[in-house]
Amino acid sequence: MSAIKDGRLPIELNGKEFHLLFSLNVLDEMQDRFGGFDTLAEVLSGKESIKNLRWLLTLLLNEGAGDDEEPLTEKQVGHMIHTGNFDEVRTAIFRAFAMGNSGTAEPPAVKDEEDEDGEEEKNAAAGKA
Repeated sequence: MSAIKDGRLPIELNGKEFHLLFSLNVLDEMQDRFGGFDTLAEVLSGKESIKNLRWLLTLLLNEGAGDDEEPLTEKQVGHMIHTGNFDEVRTAIFRAFAMGNSGTAEPPAVKDEEDEDGEEEKNAAAGKA
């Protein structure tokens, strides 16, 4: 996948390309719901991880959508996530966060799967510094 030069991260769901955008609006919503964005790794791996992932993915997809696109509901987004792509979606959320946190328009390089968990936690912790 190639990144659009506006900070959105492309993701394919159900054979269609969508875009994730980790904007200030998303950070504000996360702060209201989770107390801050520095808890990203925790909220996507804890007891409520499935609900949190669906909510956050809906928010990111709607933020990254074009002006002419209808907003998606959590139920619609829930239909796009399954056990076969759950980890891919979770990784895309962390990559979108890394792009938003670093202010770059290019997604970070993908590392080996065994490195991803540690990198995700570092990206989520970046907001603490």
